[in-house]
Order: sequence, then C-alpha cells, then structure tokens
Amino acid sequence: MGAPRLAAYCSLLGATLACGTNKPELPPGLERPEHCVAVGYPDGPYGTEPGAVIRNACFSGFRAPHRVAHTPEGLEPIALSDYHDPEGDAVRLLVLNTAALWCAACRIEHESLPRYLEPLRPRGLVFLSAVFQDERHEPADFDDLVLWIETFDTRFPIVLDPGYSFGLYASAETAPLNLVVDPKTMTILAKFVGDQPAVMWPFVEAELAKRSAP
Repeated sequence: MGAPRLAAYCSLLGATLACGTNKPELPPGLERPEHCVAVGYPDGPYGTEPGAVIRNACFSGFRAPHRVAHTPEGLEPIALSDYHDPEGDAVRLLVLNTAALWCAACRIEHESLPRYLEPLRPRGLVFLSAVFQDERHEPADFDDLVLWIETFDTRFPIVLDPGYSFGLYASAETAPLNLVVDPKTMTILAKFVGDQPAVMWPFVEAELAKRSAP
C-alpha cells in the first residue's frame, strides 16, 4: 500500500486502529521507553548535537518486520546499544530516524527509503526508525506501528517510541529527524531535521566510503 493511501486506510479501519477514538491499552513495556544501561556502551558526556555520544535508549519493535507476524507477542526488545559495534565489522554506520502518522514529510521519506537503503545495506548501513505519534499527534500505539509497517512494507528495524525519547534531539513538529551515528563510538556525526535527502544521503555515502577504505 502506498503512502498516499495511509489516511484513507486509517479511516476505513476506524476504531480497530489508533485512528479511532478508543485506543487499545499498550502492552507492558511500551508506555514509557526509557534510557537503559548496557555493559560496554560508551560513557558520556552524552549530548544531543554532532560530536556528542548518544545516550542509550530501549524500545519494543521488530528487527525484521517483513519476516515476522505483526502481533504484540512478536515484539522484541531493541536498544541503541544493540548497534554499538566497537570494531565496525557488522555495523559501519547507523542512522536513527523518527516518523509520525500525521507527518507528510515522514511518509514521503519512507516511501522513497528502499531506493536509498537497498544499495547501502550491503556496505554496512543500519537504519532504525521509531514511530512516535499517530495522526492526531497522540502517542503512537501498537496498531499505529503495524499500520506504518504494512503501508510502507518496512524491511528494516522499527520500534515504538510513544514517549518520544528522541524529543531530546528535535521537537516533534520538525519530524522527521535523522541522526547519523558512528557505531564504534556511538557519537553523533550529523543531525538532519526535516526531510533532507539531497543533503543526508550524500553525507551517508561519504561516511560509508571512509569506513570501507583500506
């Protein structure tokens, strides 16, 4: 299903999804994503701008949403620390992204993501997206996450962030947010606020080239 059909699809499903008025109770652990501690994760000082180490955070979501059933029981714990790779062997570059159902720029971005990600994943790029609000600017729930995944046929790790922990880095109104992170040190290399593909993807490609050079 294409991005332009998202609003119509939401209206059609009505109260069975978050676009209705009776939002289902969130499964335990989804209400308030929190910062978390992982052994070996880089120490601070933590910050929110390029040059600072990004603080670890824990979520629930799907690592490979195209390969599993989209049920609450299938949710997996996912943390930023999962992508910390001090040797840079498995993950050469990490991009952290935010999305909201009300956000037209987010829909445009996710519609175009496959053509950017498919050639870059084999080079060590990992893309992690967090859905944080529904179409009414309310905290996203499980049904919102599934709607987003099925609308865009998501094939990369995606999580719920109903507490908008990424609000440390940019306000909700400026979504999408993309943070480019060095997985060796978890240092923020660049911050892109709003949909900026003409600037962001050349930067990502240049950083990957640096990391693949002998």
